[in-house]
Amino acid sequence: MQRWLRSIYTAALPGLAVAFLTLPILADDWPQHLGIQQDATSAETGLLDAWPANGPPELWRHDVGVGFAGPAIVDGQVFLNDRVQGEADVLRVFNLDTGEELWQFRYDAPGRINFPGSRSTPCVTDTHVYMTGGFGHIHAVNRETHRADWQFNIYDRYPDENKRFGYGPSAVIVDDILLITPTAQGDPVVVALNPQTGETVWESQARLETLHSFHTPVVREIAGVRGISVRDRTHVHFVSIDTGQTIWSHQVYEIQGGPHVTIPPVTVLGRNNQYVFCTNGYENGSVLFEVKPIAAAIRIEEVYRIPEGGQVHPAIYYEKYLYLNINENANLLRGRNLQGGLACIDPQNGEVVWKTRNAPNLNRGATTLVDGKLLAFDGDTGELMLIDPGPERFRLISKFVALEGRGNSNNAWSPLVVSDGRLVVRDHRQVVCFDLRQ
Repeated sequence: MQRWLRSIYTAALPGLAVAFLTLPILADDWPQHLGIQQDATSAETGLLDAWPANGPPELWRHDVGVGFAGPAIVDGQVFLNDRVQGEADVLRVFNLDTGEELWQFRYDAPGRINFPGSRSTPCVTDTHVYMTGGFGHIHAVNRETHRADWQFNIYDRYPDENKRFGYGPSAVIVDDILLITPTAQGDPVVVALNPQTGETVWESQARLETLHSFHTPVVREIAGVRGISVRDRTHVHFVSIDTGQTIWSHQVYEIQGGPHVTIPPVTVLGRNNQYVFCTNGYENGSVLFEVKPIAAAIRIEEVYRIPEGGQVHPAIYYEKYLYLNINENANLLRGRNLQGGLACIDPQNGEVVWKTRNAPNLNRGATTLVDGKLLAFDGDTGELMLIDPGPERFRLISKFVALEGRGNSNNAWSPLVVSDGRLVVRDHRQVVCFDLRQ
């Protein structure tokens, strides 16, 4: 396993007004992609320490269309992007307790894209649901009227000729601006909109270096500075929330051919969140680099590289270790990656302490941290797992089949969402809700 100190990058450090996240949500809501902190973790406690053999109590399930979209949960309501194949995109809203479908919003979106189906997680505020669709449509759906207050197609503003995988990023709300991400080379890596009107507030100074890519922006505090972290296929960019100006950019990977249709957000760690862990599922592995503010500049030092990478979901940092679902695109296209599975990584040196390989493999299934345990979903088999994390060994507490798997063709990659003690997960046929409360 090769590890080395690689590149050093120095950039001017602009003055920044540090603000606090102002999403109007409850502590146990899951209002947008990857949750409140956008890190696939939940602060909830008091959940079941183990599950019965047939799983925790099932509260409800519904048939859904093919899709990869994750749910959002706010105010006891579940918001899910769905699709009527070849015809339309549909926002469906369910009661979290009962599963009753409360209302829908639908718009025509004819056609077909590779890996068909819904794509992105809705972004939910007190007043609106911001919905992005696979054909580039963006809608601000009013939660009271169930109609769109504004809408446009991102490809009208930022054309991209390479649309065979459609549009996959999720919209994100931060500090009263709505963030969206174009996908074509030369476009800004992130754009801020007025969430009331859809008008552009700023475009990022940083531009996409490479071709078509799906990248959802995340808010991170890195080395004492709060900003927007966003990736393309080669770079990590750190952008001012107020202006879109570049705080720093760092090239992590070399340019390779073909689109990167899934790019996980970075994971930050360290006493001052100065270390950034970046992973990639297109045979590039993972990288850890350190961000060092020095006087009025920033210095970036690469600490190590490892060949293990994850294509869809970010690494989760918990009690001094990283947990990453290792999956490489080329291997999984030919079948399950026998060198993959869930891995525990020592972030100090990149050592893979243990990995599950094929027992379980997980395919591209999601992992979420809640109440000191990992929830993991196998995208092939449909099994849900409760895992006690730790460096000693892989410790499986409970597992059961939540959604009947269909082998590699199942390809269930949707994020796992926990809110108010309930877990919601979906595949290409159903969405189901389980009660995790003691």
